[in-house]
Amino acid sequence: MKKTNRIRNPLIRRVPREFVCDWRKYAVIFLFLVLMIGAISGLCVSNDSMMQSLNENVTRLKLEDGHFELAVKADSDLLDRLQKTKVSVKIKENFYKDEKEDNNLDGKKDGTIRLYARGDKLNRADLFEGKLPEKSDEIAIDHRHAGDAGVEIGDTIRLSGKKYKVTGFVSYVNYSTMYEKNTDVIFDALHFDVGMVTKEGFDRLPGETHYNYAWNYTKRPKDAEEEKKLSDKYVKEIAKETMASGNAMTNYLPSYLNRAIHFAPDDMENDKTMGAVMLYVLVAVLAFIFALTISSTIEKESSVIGTLRAMGFTKGELIRHYLSVPVIVTLISGLIGNLLGYTFFKDLMMKAYYNSYSLPRPRIYFNMDALVQTTLLPIVIMFVVNLFIITRSMQHTPLQFLRGDLRKKKREKAVRLPAWSFLRRFRLRIILQNFIGYVVLMLGIFSVSVMLILGIGMPATLDYYKENAGNMMFANYQYVLKSCVDETGKEITTENSDAEKFDLRELELQLDMHKENVSVYGVTEDSSYISIPNNLTGKSVWISDDYAEKFGQKVGDTITLREKYEHKEYSFKVRGIVTKASGISVFMPRKNFETRFGLEEGQFTGYFSDTKIKDIKEAYIASVITCEAITRMAGQLDHSMGAIMKMFQVICIILAVVLLYLLTKIIIEKNEGSISMTKILGYRNKEIASLYITSTTIVVILADLISVFTGTEFLSAYWNRMMMDYDGYFAFYMGTDGLVKSFVFILISYIIVMIIDYHRISKVPMGEALKAME
Repeated sequence: MKKTNRIRNPLIRRVPREFVCDWRKYAVIFLFLVLMIGAISGLCVSNDSMMQSLNENVTRLKLEDGHFELAVKADSDLLDRLQKTKVSVKIKENFYKDEKEDNNLDGKKDGTIRLYARGDKLNRADLFEGKLPEKSDEIAIDHRHAGDAGVEIGDTIRLSGKKYKVTGFVSYVNYSTMYEKNTDVIFDALHFDVGMVTKEGFDRLPGETHYNYAWNYTKRPKDAEEEKKLSDKYVKEIAKETMASGNAMTNYLPSYLNRAIHFAPDDMENDKTMGAVMLYVLVAVLAFIFALTISSTIEKESSVIGTLRAMGFTKGELIRHYLSVPVIVTLISGLIGNLLGYTFFKDLMMKAYYNSYSLPRPRIYFNMDALVQTTLLPIVIMFVVNLFIITRSMQHTPLQFLRGDLRKKKREKAVRLPAWSFLRRFRLRIILQNFIGYVVLMLGIFSVSVMLILGIGMPATLDYYKENAGNMMFANYQYVLKSCVDETGKEITTENSDAEKFDLRELELQLDMHKENVSVYGVTEDSSYISIPNNLTGKSVWISDDYAEKFGQKVGDTITLREKYEHKEYSFKVRGIVTKASGISVFMPRKNFETRFGLEEGQFTGYFSDTKIKDIKEAYIASVITCEAITRMAGQLDHSMGAIMKMFQVICIILAVVLLYLLTKIIIEKNEGSISMTKILGYRNKEIASLYITSTTIVVILADLISVFTGTEFLSAYWNRMMMDYDGYFAFYMGTDGLVKSFVFILISYIIVMIIDYHRISKVPMGEALKAME
């Protein structure tokens, strides 16, 4: 028997025809998806390539498992005992000096540079460009700092009065992020540098040598939890052995808490997660746009669908047909987007990361996860959303499709409207009839608003802190002394009339895998700087507003703090909150401080002052805390993210235009029959536009207003959660001008779309209404 050729499914021919008939809409969706997928793919590729390079450098460049610093250099006997404790480790010297850096040779300090001698066994540097120093007057500096400071290879810089020639740029494995102190709120590549000199070059520098020792565990811990247990155990061993030898531990930092090591990879991981979530939310919005479009098409083609069903086409075949367009568009967008991700967007994201962090030389790796996350998952989202909506739309008999009776219920009663004017009732009816479309429109506006608020709020927050840094400090200067007495045993004093003694002790707040540093102050009675009651009893304290806001503490709560290197805990009762107190701080009267921490009467840590103290020798001063720390933090973030945030604002506006265009297009297309009928009745285009566009405008303005305020609250809550992983605190600030700016940007986007919508309404022919008549 001769085999007959099967007739080709006619539905296949309709797919390219649908693309041609509505090519503008599909082109907009396609370009939007390509750009979004390309950007997130580029983020994933650059992100994972950097992460893999950082992970390889852990072994290649011998990254420490932690380090500690001693007051004096350890002898061989102490080092031997420290390596044979209950926690088995291998210890190597990792000494450094902090020197003043003058990049432009103008005689002024531009920042601080931390110098290591070439040849250290642990914490090695990756040569980024040039060559390593070979002579005593040569130096290699961090490549990120060099870019920020404008230093080139071959330039000469001055370090504490000594000239050095820059021979290369490096990236230290333990300084992927430029934190001078682990307690700093944010890194500072503008004013902090890390460099390498020869052993001779190290010895010729006048700075004090920090006797820093890095260790590696003999047996690697299985996970972070085991590493934490080993670390807590080892700090006790170090404290015991150093005390027994007459030495003292002045610093201790395990690797898992070292922000200079982990901030960059943690931030990149967060960026990747946020980027993926943003992509999936926007793909879901586009999926609903597709679904609404297809539902509208099914209503228009109900008679055709009924005929096809009567001819023997199954429901599954029709569902697959209507699913094909969104899946094909998403698939092609994903493939082209990934191609752009590995080329243009990868370079863009790499540049953004190198603008913030001191990362190793780039090595690009093929990333299967990027393909899955930016192509397969968007296809799945698009498929599932459209399958659900289309399947619901196809739940009718062939006869119902032929008659155009696609109502869910046999008898649908119109919602009774208030006794308003005709035009107001007409507009309300339009909103009710297109309720689902407007809900998706509001969700789209909210999604864009959140991103736009981030783009506007971040620069606004940084500007706010830069402008108000002085008002956030309870004293313009805090002088922390090395000792309250000089070498003769005489108390160190000052002639500054506004100087006031204070006590200070650094404790820790234990938070699972994070330890927060807390400054505990002893305040002079009737202090001019910190206003707290003098009659506070033993365990009663006041806390800073930053402390209260970050950890949700209130009056009456009990807080527990512990010594950094001992397992000694202190409990305090919160009796009040000090405003205008930047930092995570606790305050009590000095007499209570002395009793609580066992100090001798009259002993103090330093001076508060609103004017600079000039009559205390620099050799007696351990550190000076000023508002410069806040402005430097804001300046660093602005330098790293300012240009990105401005570009992000432009992207959000384009995104708003695209979403509003697609969603309003669906609403107008769904009402083409009604628009055509109003034209037949004699209404002019301007009058018709006032009916339909005004309805959409009302929804857009309401959604814009709601999204601005709810989006700000959402971002503030997310910001507070994010700050829990970092030392210190600064709140997300969105001023009135920022709220207005966010609202206006969405409104401008809609005005652009409104002009397009008016043109679209004017093109609806009168004959459209006649097509719908039976």
